[in-house]
This record gives sequence, C-alpha cells and structure tokens, in this order.
Amino acid sequence: MSVTKNIRRKPILLALLVGLCGNGTLAALSVHQVAFSLFPIIALVLAARMLYKEYLTVPMEGDTPLCTLLAFLIGVFGYSAILRTEFPEMGTNFFSVMICLVLVIWLALKMGVAARPVAKDETVTP
Repeated sequence: MSVTKNIRRKPILLALLVGLCGNGTLAALSVHQVAFSLFPIIALVLAARMLYKEYLTVPMEGDTPLCTLLAFLIGVFGYSAILRTEFPEMGTNFFSVMICLVLVIWLALKMGVAARPVAKDETVTP
C-alpha cells in the first residue's frame, strides 16, 4: 500500500529562498565582513511576495505548512553555515550544520523522499 503525499513543491522552494535571502539581508546589514548588496533585499522582497501570493491562491493542505516552515529554517541555518565557513573568525558552523542536517532529514521524511519501502502482503491463494 503506497500513500501519496499531497505536498506542493513551489511554496517549499519559495520558503527556502525566503530563508536564504532573509539571512543574507540580515548579514549584509549587520555583519561587517559581508559586503553590502541590494540583491539579497530585492530577492527577499520578491520571494516573500510570491510566497504570499501562493498562500492566498492555493490552499495549503496536509503537511505543506510544516514542510514550508522546515524549508525556511533550512534556508536560515544553511546560509549561516555557509557564512561561517567563509568567515571562520565569526565562529564555528557546527551548530548550524547539525541543525540544518536534522531539518533536511525531517523534511525528506515528511515529503516521502526518504520513505521506507512498504512491504506488500504476501498472501498465497491456492
């Protein structure tokens, strides 16, 4: 018995982009090692607008809201890990990488990407 999950991918990708761009905007405005750029701000506004439009037009059913939140947090912690890898004087990225890894595994399980195979009933009829 195979269960199909009704999880849309578009809001999940947009939430990931909002998380990345949100943390990128925050880093561009507050971290002195990161050069200022308008591109993360523009991308954040556009991605947030598209996510809001998607939220208004299509109902989020099933596990879509939870998967969207997980993707947003993956974006936030993922950018933090990348930033700390690029600038090691900011501190270690161990915490960000571990949280990101746990969230990715949880998202994969929720979306059915890493689902365990379902054993079929082996009934033999003579």
